[in-house]
Amino acid sequence: MGKKNNFRKTWKTLTELGQEFGVSAIKFGNLLKQHGLREKDGEPTQLAKDGVFFEEITPSEGKPYYLWHRKKTSEYLIAKGVEKNGVSAKDAEKMTETRKLARSYMEAQKLDDEGSKLGYIMLCEIVDDIKKVGLEEFNQALKSVGYKGEEVTLEGW
Repeated sequence: MGKKNNFRKTWKTLTELGQEFGVSAIKFGNLLKQHGLREKDGEPTQLAKDGVFFEEITPSEGKPYYLWHRKKTSEYLIAKGVEKNGVSAKDAEKMTETRKLARSYMEAQKLDDEGSKLGYIMLCEIVDDIKKVGLEEFNQALKSVGYKGEEVTLEGW
C-alpha cells in the first residue's frame, strides 16, 4: 500500500501539476510543449524520454496516458522561467481527491434519482467524506466537474 502512495506523490497528472502552477491542465500541457517536453500532438518529446520526466500508464481498457515526475518537471519549468503561482502539492492533491469525491457524488445522485438503492447507500457513505473536506470546498469541486444541480447541504444527513 505504501508504494502506491509514494508513486502518486512522485508522478502527477497534468491537472495536478497545473494546479501547482496556477493553470489548467490544458495550459500546463501547453507549457510543456513551449518548453520542449511535449510534441504538438501531446506526446512526450525525446528530451522528456531521455530525462525520464514521465511514466506511461497503460490501463487494461482505454488508451495509455502519462503521469509526469512532479519534482523534475516543476524544477525544469521553473529553471526555464515559468512562475509557480498555484497551490502547494498537498493542497493540489486534496483538490484532486475532492473532485473525485464530487464525481462519485454525481454518480450516486444519478442512481438515487433513478430509484436505485445503491445510489442511496453511496450517498450515505459519501456524507462523512464531504464533512472531512468541508462543504464549501466540496461544492466548489462539484462546480469544477460540471455539476448543474443546486449546492449541496448536509441538512438531514
